[in-house]
Amino acid sequence: MSRKAFVFFSLLIIYKVSFAQNLSDSQTKEISDALERSIREIASQSTENLSLTGVYVLQIENAEKLIAKYEIYKDNVKIASKWLQLKTLANANKETMRQIEQTLSQRFYVQGFNALCKRQNKEAAELFSKAIKSNPQNVMANYQIASMKINSNRTNEAILVLYSILDSMNPDNDQRNLCLSLLNFAYNKTMVQSLAMIKEGKYADADIMLTKLQSTCLNDRYNVCNQSAIASSLEKCRTGVYDDHLKVAQRAMDMGRKDVASDFIANTFDYISRNQADIKSTESLDAMAQTIIDSYLQDAKSLQAATQYEARVDILKKAKALAEMVGGNVEEKTLKNISALEGTITLTDSRLDSIEDNTPAQGYSETYSQYIKDTLSDSQSEISKIEKDYITSSNNKLPPKSVAVEQTKTQSIRKEIDNKFFEVRSFISVQNYDKALDVLESANRLAKIEGEKKEVEKMYLAAIREITARRMSAAEYAIFQGDITKADSLVAKTQDLLTNYKMSEDKEIKRIMNSYLLSLDKKVCAKKQEEIDVYVSNIMACIARNDFQAANQNIERAMQIKGSSQCRLDKNKVRSLKRQIDKPLEYVDAKEKVYDVLEDEQDTMKFIFGYAGLEQFYIDNYLADMKVRHEPLRTILYAWNDDKLVIKSIEYLMKYRKFEVAVSLVGTLKDFGYKKKHTKDIQQKLGEMIALENLKNAEKVAQYHRLDDMYKEDSWFSYFNKSYNKNYEKWKKENKFSFD
Repeated sequence: MSRKAFVFFSLLIIYKVSFAQNLSDSQTKEISDALERSIREIASQSTENLSLTGVYVLQIENAEKLIAKYEIYKDNVKIASKWLQLKTLANANKETMRQIEQTLSQRFYVQGFNALCKRQNKEAAELFSKAIKSNPQNVMANYQIASMKINSNRTNEAILVLYSILDSMNPDNDQRNLCLSLLNFAYNKTMVQSLAMIKEGKYADADIMLTKLQSTCLNDRYNVCNQSAIASSLEKCRTGVYDDHLKVAQRAMDMGRKDVASDFIANTFDYISRNQADIKSTESLDAMAQTIIDSYLQDAKSLQAATQYEARVDILKKAKALAEMVGGNVEEKTLKNISALEGTITLTDSRLDSIEDNTPAQGYSETYSQYIKDTLSDSQSEISKIEKDYITSSNNKLPPKSVAVEQTKTQSIRKEIDNKFFEVRSFISVQNYDKALDVLESANRLAKIEGEKKEVEKMYLAAIREITARRMSAAEYAIFQGDITKADSLVAKTQDLLTNYKMSEDKEIKRIMNSYLLSLDKKVCAKKQEEIDVYVSNIMACIARNDFQAANQNIERAMQIKGSSQCRLDKNKVRSLKRQIDKPLEYVDAKEKVYDVLEDEQDTMKFIFGYAGLEQFYIDNYLADMKVRHEPLRTILYAWNDDKLVIKSIEYLMKYRKFEVAVSLVGTLKDFGYKKKHTKDIQQKLGEMIALENLKNAEKVAQYHRLDDMYKEDSWFSYFNKSYNKNYEKWKKENKFSFD
C-alpha cells in the first residue's frame, strides 16, 4: 500500500472512531432502539412453528445488516452491550435455522401424513404444499398431492404431477413403481367416468374431461394412455353436444326466444370450428340457423316506424351475423334480403332530426309558393315549350307568343303608337326591359280611343309574359353558372314586375313561373347536395385525424342545409357518419371530463376509476377498430412509476367491478418486474369474475375470443387464463338450459 493510501485510511479510521464517540443523545437512542427491537425479534424465535422459518431467516438477515451497519459504534458504552447481544443471538439462531431448513420439507411431509391419517385433508394438503415449497423435489409430498387431486376428481392435474415426478425428481425404484401405479389408476378412472357420462347423455361434461385428458396425454412417455380410445370417445361426445344444442335451440324457438336460440347456434358454430374433425355433418344446424334468420327478417319487416329504426337495425345485425357464420347460399340469400330491407330504412337521430326540423325550408318554391300549382309535371319539358313560345334564338327567330308576333296582329292604329310598339320590341330584344315598359307607358298615354287602349293592353300582356319568361330563363342560367345571388335578384325583379302590373294571377304567367321555379329549385338542390357532399368529405377527414368534435360540428352544419319542400336532399351519408362517431364522440367527451377531475380536484384514485370506466367503454365499443386513439391505463400508471399505486388501483377496480381493466393493470406489475407467482391469487380471482361477467353478456362468444386472443399467448397470465377458461366452461355447462 502506498504511503498516500495508508494516510487516507488512517484518517478514515480516526474519523469513524471520533464520529462514534461523538454521537448526539438522540442518535444514540435511535441506534439503541433499533438494536433492541432486533434483539427482541431474534429472542422470540421458536423452532416449534415451522411455518415461520422463512420469517425467522429474514429477521436474522435484517439483524446481520444492523450488526454490520453499527459496528463502528461498538466502542460506544451505551451501544456496545446491545450490539454484542444481537450479534451473539443472530449467530446462534442462524445455525439453528440452517439445520431446520435442511430438514424442513421432510418435517412438513411427516406432519401432513399424520393429518391425512386423521382425515384432516385440508390441513394435510396445506402441509404437503409447504413441503413442496420448501423442497420442490420432495417425491413423496408430490405423490400425496397427486393422490389427493385424484380423490377430488382433478385427475388430469394429478397426471401432470405424476409425470413431473417421473421425469425430473429422480425417484427410487419403489417410488417410481408407486407413481406408475397411481398414473394408471388416474387414467383408468378418468376414462371410466367419461364413459359413464356419455352413457348418461352428459356429453358436455365428458367432452371437457376427455379434452383435458387428451391434452395431458400428448407427451405420454410411459404408455399409460390409449389415444385412439380417447379420440373415439371424444367424437361421441362432440356429436352428442352438437345434437343437444340443436334440441335446446329448437326448444327456445318453440318458446319464442329467438335470442336464446341464436346464442346457442352461435355457440354451436364456435364449438364446430374447434372440433371439425369429430362433427361430420352440419346440415341440420344450417337449417336451424336459416329458420332463425327468416324469423329475424320477418320481425324486421314489421318494424316500419322511424322510432323503431334502432330495434330494426339490431335485428338485421343479428340476422347478418348468424348468416355469416353459416356461409354459402344461406349467407348470400340473407344478405340480399337484408339489403332490400335496409333500402327502406330512414336513418333517424333525434338530435339531427331536431336540427333539420328547426331549419326553415329554403327555396324559390317556398318564397313564391303562390305560383306552385303542379309539382308533378316535368318542369324542364314545360320550360322547353315556354322558351319556344317566348325567347328568340338562332333556331327560333320569331317566337309565336312574343311581342314581335303580337305587333304583327295589331289592328290599324295611329303611326305614333305603332312606332312605340316597335321600340318596345327593340328594347326587349336587347334585354332593356325597364325601357321597354317605359315606352309602353308613353304609348298608353298616346292612346285616345277605345280601340287603341285595347291594343296597348294586349301589348302590355305580351311584353310582361315575354319579360317574365326571359328573366326566369336568365335566372336558371345564372344558377347553372353557380351565381345564385344573381338568380335571386332576377327572380325578385320578376316578382316586382308582376306585382306592379297585377299579373300574378294571369294563367300564362303562373305556367311560366311554376315551371321555372320548380326547375330552379331542382338546380339549387343539386348545388346544395354538392355542398353536403363537401361536408361529408370534411367529416371523414376529421374522423381520420380523430377530431370527432369537429366532425360533429360539420355534421350539424350539413344538417342545417335545407332546400324547399320540392327538394329532396340526400343526408343518409351524414346520418351514417353521425352514427359512426356517436361512441367515439362520447369517448372523447368523457375523456376530457376524466382529465378535468385530475387537474381540478387532484384526486388520483378518482381519476383512475374514471379512466378505467373510459377504457372499458373503449373496449366494449370496439373503438380500436375505428382507430380512435387511446392510451391504456396500464401505460399511464407505468409512466407514473408507482407500483404501490398500481396495486391499490387493482383492488379499487375489482371492488367496483372493472375487472378487465384490472387485468391490464396486473400486466403493469409485470412491467415493473413482479413475478407471476406474486399475482397468482389476483389473477385467479379476476379470471373467475370475468368469466361470469362475460357469460351474462349477449355477445359472449365474441368476448370470449377477445380475451383469449389478448392473453392466451402470454405465459405470465397463465393463472388468469386457466381460471378464466375453467370458470367459463363450468358456468356455461351449468347454465346451458337456462333461458332467463
